[in-house]
Amino acid sequence: MKTTKPYPILKTQRLILKLPTLEISKDLQILANDKEVTKNLSQLPCPYRLDDAKDFINRCDERFFKEDGEQNFGIFLKDSGELIGMCGLDISSKHDHATLGYWLGKEYWGNGYATEIAKRLVRYGFEELELHRIACGHFDRNPASGHVMKKAGFIHEGTRRGHFKKDDVYLDILDYGILKEEYKTINIL
Repeated sequence: MKTTKPYPILKTQRLILKLPTLEISKDLQILANDKEVTKNLSQLPCPYRLDDAKDFINRCDERFFKEDGEQNFGIFLKDSGELIGMCGLDISSKHDHATLGYWLGKEYWGNGYATEIAKRLVRYGFEELELHRIACGHFDRNPASGHVMKKAGFIHEGTRRGHFKKDDVYLDILDYGILKEEYKTINIL
């Protein structure tokens, strides 16, 4: 895999994906401090405090170019510059693969942004990071995320039954993946 500085800025038709900075801490805290958002995420606490947002943003910078690191991007509307969520790739350089993740503030659901984000991260992962495989998954109670993954070219690979405990409820995780050679044969953009 190859990475180069400066930090990449990824663009889609309506969005800009870029490294979050401390200036957006309060906006991030407001978006993430919503039980409707966090109920389908494995690692976001609720309540989500301003210190949580600042700590996360600081870790984004520290981990971005590490060999086995996370490349996290703030998701911004291209026309207004407004933060609408976060996305990224958790990379394993030993195996040339990554796990894709994303979330949006509730008011931005249902506009096709998630599909736009997933497609752009897949393209970035294969074309710029030279990954071999990208995986992602979702809780069974969030089928909309599965639809996004399919639109981005991912293939459902299986279900881990009762795999994750959140708020004292055991949840199934549906796993998806895409290989570089599969990406090359489909037109997802």
